[in-house]
Amino acid sequence: MDLNSAQTHELLRQAREKAEKLLNDLRANKVELEANPPQLSPEQLEQGRTALNNAIASAERMLKSLDDAQRIASIETN
Repeated sequence: MDLNSAQTHELLRQAREKAEKLLNDLRANKVELEANPPQLSPEQLEQGRTALNNAIASAERMLKSLDDAQRIASIETN
C-alpha cells in the first residue's frame, strides 16, 4: 500500500467514517436497550448486554487503529 497516494488517504477516510457511524449506531442501540429492554430472561438480557458492550469496545479499537493509520499516512506524506 502506497501511503502517499490520494487513494490510500481516501480509503482511510471512508473506513474511518464508516467505523464512526458503526460506533454511533452501537451506542444508540445500547441507549435504546437500556431504555426499553426486550422481554428476555435475565440471563439472556445480560448476554445481550455483554455482546453489545464487546461490540462497542471493538468498534472503539477499530476507530483508534484507523486514526493511527491516518496519522502515520500523514507523517509519511510530509
